Amino acid sequence: MERKVDKWWDNRVIRSVDNLKLWSENPRLDASSKLVTLKDYVEELISDANDEQNFLSLLRSIASRGFLSFDPIVVWQDQETKNFIVAEGNRRVMALKLLRSPEKAPMSIRKTVVNLSRTINRESIEKIKVCLAPSYEDARWYILQRHSAASTQVRWQRLQQQRFIINAYDSVGQDIDETASITGFKRATIVEALRYVKLRDIAARNEVTTFLTTEEKEQVYSHRISMTVLERWFGNSQVREAWFIEFKEDGVFINADADSFYKAYAKLLKLMLNKENELGYLVNTRTIDAKFQEIFDCLPVVHKVKEQGKTPSQPSEDYKPPVRIKDNETTSRDEKVLNRNLKGNPKRRQFTDRYHEISTRSYKLKALFKELQKLPIYNYPNVAAASIRVFLELAVDEFVFVSDLKESISKDLKKGYHEVTLSQKLITLKGQYIDDRESNKIIEQLLQTSNDFSLNTLNEYIHGTKIHKIEPQFLNRFWDMLSPLFLVLINLKEI
Repeated sequence: MERKVDKWWDNRVIRSVDNLKLWSENPRLDASSKLVTLKDYVEELISDANDEQNFLSLLRSIASRGFLSFDPIVVWQDQETKNFIVAEGNRRVMALKLLRSPEKAPMSIRKTVVNLSRTINRESIEKIKVCLAPSYEDARWYILQRHSAASTQVRWQRLQQQRFIINAYDSVGQDIDETASITGFKRATIVEALRYVKLRDIAARNEVTTFLTTEEKEQVYSHRISMTVLERWFGNSQVREAWFIEFKEDGVFINADADSFYKAYAKLLKLMLNKENELGYLVNTRTIDAKFQEIFDCLPVVHKVKEQGKTPSQPSEDYKPPVRIKDNETTSRDEKVLNRNLKGNPKRRQFTDRYHEISTRSYKLKALFKELQKLPIYNYPNVAAASIRVFLELAVDEFVFVSDLKESISKDLKKGYHEVTLSQKLITLKGQYIDDRESNKIIEQLLQTSNDFSLNTLNEYIHGTKIHKIEPQFLNRFWDMLSPLFLVLINLKEI
């Protein structure tokens, strides 16, 4: 694709790190993940152990040497939101954002990030030089040149490249010829991406991962899952015939009974990911070629969908439709409706629900959170009220511990940490160690004694003699008010 003589990539402009938005469709990230906060992006980026170590090395390099912008960071401005979105350099921008706001780091690396942030002048990395692409299309062209076979840049994993192709395909109205024109990829490469990425995304569905262990799930969600193995397997005509898979130019159609297909696919993944299996060897491209029939016979039988005299356009009441690969959804429609109904509903039966989770190494917090997910608040309002106060202090202590702030707080207040009250902890954290605007506003509310949703109210639940403000709806609203603070303290979020 020919570019104009105006070489915009040679020019740099100054932009604030805090105002740069990470790219949710970055091919290095799993498109099926729900990425909202900085913490979400970083957790997805470091989900692989090697990626985590590489990211920590980047953080240490910036902390010790400062930010050196030899490799350009490329952004474009979204015309609707006016936000500057990072096309190239998302890892470096994530690192800069964390060093400026270490409390937003995932729990697994927060202590390291906090310690590194203390060694650098945060103001020195507030603004950086970036290349401003004239449009998203220009930024996309630049990315393609950087990650082409001729480039010296670190190459994408195969799945990352294929996701980039699909993003381009969707952006031009799903026109294969136009996609080939703007990316330079051959038509056959684009068609392969449309087929195999959709097959890979089925592997991440709940219906498949329910058969996998936690470790296996993490490998499936990672962009490092072997696409070449999946391509070799599903590219076999015997597999497609036995599993009722039809390849089309614009994707895949599966006319199989859903349950049997998911079970067989999950079993294949287990054989790919575990050396200790009944075959005695891993399923990879070499063993698929050498021992295909043995592998195939080891897998559950996939049944064809029973149409019972009805076509998919005219199903009977008990008709089970074939698996259609149209999107990346992993949650059933009923679950999504229930999730939407529970979110923020002050009349819900519990503080929180099974659609939320926390990320912490504290047994107490995890156990208490699980109990609060089950506790019927309308039956036990006093227990629930006292639990808010306990949960908040445990969450604050966990944040302090993970961020390695005990000595600093004790030094600031000139007393042992065990003597520091919850209000003193919150006052010290606000602004000085927590840089999240919404969280600091919540702390301000908690510290205002005249406010109903205050620390004074929480203290009354435990130390006071009054029986007031324990109505279930009030307690639920109190929990909802605290949720953004819990997001920073212990990464409370929707799943």
